[in-house]
Amino acid sequence: MLSTLPHENHAELVMNAYSRIGMITGCGRGIGLACLTKVLSARDNSLIIGITRSNTPYLDELKVKHPDRLKVYIEDIVRFETINQILSDIQAQFGSIDFAICNAGVRSRKSIELCDLTIYSSILEVNTLAQINIVRQLVKAKSLSSYGLNILMISSIVGSHGFRDLSSYAVSKSALEGFVKSAAVELGADGVQINCLAPGFVESSYASNFKDQNEELYKWTLAQTPMGRWGTCEEIAELAAFLVSKQNSYMTGSVIYCDGGWTSK
Repeated sequence: MLSTLPHENHAELVMNAYSRIGMITGCGRGIGLACLTKVLSARDNSLIIGITRSNTPYLDELKVKHPDRLKVYIEDIVRFETINQILSDIQAQFGSIDFAICNAGVRSRKSIELCDLTIYSSILEVNTLAQINIVRQLVKAKSLSSYGLNILMISSIVGSHGFRDLSSYAVSKSALEGFVKSAAVELGADGVQINCLAPGFVESSYASNFKDQNEELYKWTLAQTPMGRWGTCEEIAELAAFLVSKQNSYMTGSVIYCDGGWTSK
């Protein structure tokens, strides 16, 4: 385990001990957990910081399996000051983060008539503003280092396509994608890459309830997907891991769809 003894060059020593330092939010289940598992499976000595609202048995298993490579903070990303302090502590103890997968998010399924402005505001706070806050903190920390920074936002096909009863979610994701494009233009010369990965319908933690409670809608999503099935969290994680890898060194400002062909129609 890492020493916690004070040392004026502690962050530098830790940084030299790891090939890369990464961060994944919303990593307790679903796509975030699959991304965490995939990144930790790499045959390197990267250090991964996980931030999630709640601990899960899956996270406990990974912490036991990778005691020296995984550090998890149980926190809600909308607690901006607390998140900023966590990121500051990470910077001081481990050094600048090299890559991040910003997966944490929430959704709301309500009609426009029933979805009042407080719902739009709460969804936007988590899915957009909290993500922007994290990007700003990572960019500030990166400015203290000569290393590059690769950020991946997990968006959704809902960000670019109209869906019934998902207007609040669509607003948050389309705004996030707009921010990413502008951030890529503004920060590219500073060695910052930032992209969006937009999955289609994926068999994440909500899939079983969706199938049981919305059978007709579920059948409709299959009919609208050229590959005729939902994707898996592991399939999304494979692509996410590449997008934040050293091999992806030139792509920025892009929205990459992984949706079984949905957006090709």
